[in-house]
Amino acid sequence: MSKILVVDDIAASRDALAKLLRTSGYETAVARNGAEGLVRLKEGPVDLILLDHMMPEVDGLTFLTGIRRFPKWKNMPVIMFTGNKDRATNRQAQTLGVKEFLIKAEFTPQQLLDLVAKHLPQPVPQ
Repeated sequence: MSKILVVDDIAASRDALAKLLRTSGYETAVARNGAEGLVRLKEGPVDLILLDHMMPEVDGLTFLTGIRRFPKWKNMPVIMFTGNKDRATNRQAQTLGVKEFLIKAEFTPQQLLDLVAKHLPQPVPQ
C-alpha cells in the first residue's frame, strides 16, 4: 500500500486530505509544517508528499530544498498546493522537482486523487 505524507499547517485541510486518501485506499501520515514533515519522513518510507507552500516555522519550499539534498528523497513525487497564484513560487517549486502544483480553493477531491494516481500505483481495494 502506498503511503502519502500530508504536510499542511491548517488542521481541517490536513485532516480532510488524509481522510480522502485513506478512504481511497492509501496509507497516510500527517505533519503541520516542514520541520514535522522531516520527522515523519525519517519515521518510515513515504511514496508521495502532498505539501502546502505557506506554513509557519518551515515552509514548503524550504522543506523541499532540505529533503532534495538526500538521495533517498531526491526524486520523491511531490504535489504542492497553496492559496496563492504566484508564478515565481510555481517556478521555484518546479525547479525543486514538484510534479504538480494546485491552488487550494480550485481543485476537487477527484482531481487530487487523479494526480496522486498519476504518480503512484493504484491502491488495492480492501
